[in-house]
Amino acid sequence: MARLVLILVLISGLSIAHGKEPVQETGLTLDECIQEALKNRLELEISNLEIVQAENIIKEAVSYYYPNLSMTASYTRFNRPYTFEVDVDVSQIAKKVNIPLSVYGLEIPSSLQQEFPIGKRNWYAVTVDLNQTLYTFGRIEEGVRQSKINHSIALNQKEKKRGEIILEVKKGYCQYLFAKEMEKLFMEAEARAGVITRMVKIAYETFIPEKEEKGTTRLDYLKARNFHSEVKARLGEARKNLQLAELALKMAMGVNTDRPLKVSEITLDSIPIDPLDGEGLKKITLERNPDLRNIDLGIEFYESKRKAAQREYFPTIGFQAQYVGPEDRFGVKNFWYAGIGIHIPIFNGFLTKARVGQAEAALLKIKNQKIVAESAMRVQLDNLMATLTELKQRIKTLKEGVEEAKERMQLAADGYSAGITEYDDLLLSQRSELEMRIAYLQSLFLSRIVKFEIEFISGIQ
Repeated sequence: MARLVLILVLISGLSIAHGKEPVQETGLTLDECIQEALKNRLELEISNLEIVQAENIIKEAVSYYYPNLSMTASYTRFNRPYTFEVDVDVSQIAKKVNIPLSVYGLEIPSSLQQEFPIGKRNWYAVTVDLNQTLYTFGRIEEGVRQSKINHSIALNQKEKKRGEIILEVKKGYCQYLFAKEMEKLFMEAEARAGVITRMVKIAYETFIPEKEEKGTTRLDYLKARNFHSEVKARLGEARKNLQLAELALKMAMGVNTDRPLKVSEITLDSIPIDPLDGEGLKKITLERNPDLRNIDLGIEFYESKRKAAQREYFPTIGFQAQYVGPEDRFGVKNFWYAGIGIHIPIFNGFLTKARVGQAEAALLKIKNQKIVAESAMRVQLDNLMATLTELKQRIKTLKEGVEEAKERMQLAADGYSAGITEYDDLLLSQRSELEMRIAYLQSLFLSRIVKFEIEFISGIQ
C-alpha cells in the first residue's frame, strides 16, 4: 500500500513540476543567424578586397595594349660645348702668296686648322616620349587571361568562405539546440530522480513490513540518492556545454559575445533531412565543389603561363616617337623623330626554356592533383552518405527504443507499486530510459551535422 502511495505522489509531483509550459519568446531562426553572420564576418570583407585587387590586376594587364606617353621637363648644364676641328685648304692661295714671300724667307702653310664650338652649355628642354607596343605574338593576351583567371579564383574563394561561414553557423546552431535539449532532458531527469529519492526515503522510513513483502530498504534509498547525484552532476555539465555552445554560435555569427542571444526554441528533429541521390550528388559535387573549381581554374592558369613562356621565343614589334622643344641642344627648333622597332631574342642563357619547363611541370602537377582530389572527394562523399544512412536507421531504432524504455519504466513503476518488483528494476528502467533518450538526441545531432557537411562539399547550400 505504501508503494502505491509512493507512485501516486511521484506522478502528482511530476505533474506539478512539469505541468506548466514556459512562455516562449520569438528568437532567431537558422536563416536569420546565417544572414547575421554574412553581414558581420570580416572574412567576407577581406574576400571582397581580394576581388577588388584582382580587378585592378586585370586593368594593369589590359594597360599594355595602350600607348605609353610621358613628358619630361629638364635643365642640363654641360662642362663644355662640343668642338669640331676643321682643316681649311688654302693651298691655292699659298701658291700665289708664297712666291713673293720666299724672298723674305716666309711661307704660308697649305692648310689651316680651325676649331668650331657647337651645342649649348646651359640647355632647357621639354621632351615628350611615345611608346606603343604593336605586336607581341600573344604575350599581352595571355597576361590578360591570367589576370582574369585570378579574378575568377578570388570570386570562387569568396564563395568558398561564404559556404564555410554558413556551415559554421549551421553547426553552431545545431550544437546549441542539442545542448539546449540535453539541458532540458537532464532537468527533467533530475526533477524525477529528486522526487523518487524523496519518496523512497519516505517509504523507507515509514515502511511497515507485511507478509511476503520485502519493503523498501536503506540500500534502496542510497541507490536512489546516488542516481540523483549522478544526474545532477550531468545536469551541471549540460549547462556548461550550453554556455559553450552559445559562445561558439555567437562567434560564428560574428556578434559581440557579451550580447545576449535568443534562439528560436525548436527541436533537432524539426530540421528536415531531404532525400539525397548519391550518384547525382557526386556529379553535382564535381561541378560545384569550390576546391575542385579552384583546381580547374589553376589548370587554365598554368596552361596560359606555358603559352606565355613559349611566346618569349618570338620577337616584339613596337613604335617609338620623341619630341624635343623648344629646341635641342644644338639649336634645332621643335626636334622630333618617329620609328618602328623590332626586338628579336637571340640568346638569354636558356631562360625562356627554363620558364617553359617550369610552367609545363606545374601544369602536369595540378592535373594530377585534380585526379587525386576528385577521387578523395568521391570517397569522402560515399563515407558521409553511408554515415547519414546509418544515422537515419539508428534514429528510427532509437525512437522506437525510447518509447519502449518509457513503457518499461511505467511497467517497473506499476510493478514496484504493486510489490511485484523491487526498486532495482525501477532504477534500471530509469537509467535505461535516460541513456536511450541521450543516444537518440546524439543521433539527431550527428545526422544534421553530416547533412550540412554533404551540402557544403557538394556546393548545394
